[in-house]
Amino acid sequence: MSQKRVNITKNSYDGLYCKIVHEGQLTKSFEVKTGVRQGCLLSPFLFLLVINWIMKTSTSEEMHMIQWTSRMQLDDLDFAADLALLSQTQQQMQEKTTSVSTASAAVGLNIHEEKSKVLRYNTACTNGITIDGEDL
Repeated sequence: MSQKRVNITKNSYDGLYCKIVHEGQLTKSFEVKTGVRQGCLLSPFLFLLVINWIMKTSTSEEMHMIQWTSRMQLDDLDFAADLALLSQTQQQMQEKTTSVSTASAAVGLNIHEEKSKVLRYNTACTNGITIDGEDL
């Protein structure tokens, strides 16, 4: 992203003040120093930029993709805040999961173990996939 666009975005948030309704009363103005405005298109855009960085960082070493066509390999599927990692073996999936978890933690995001699922297809391997020692 160009510095000009970064500056435009920053300037639209500099000096931003807000009031809230608390117990039926409007509070005094206070400066908003973090976050993005509610409903602002910048919020999902920034989130997608971060997810894109996580995936590029964690899969940059040609980590065990599935051969999709003769010329194309498929590494992961992304939709909104959900990711589906793909690999050929349990060991490759463990490496990829660890890599994504590490990259996510570097930007303050965590993988929710209870919401994560492992799907095996056409394999006899039942070894688990873990994040920080927790089974998925």
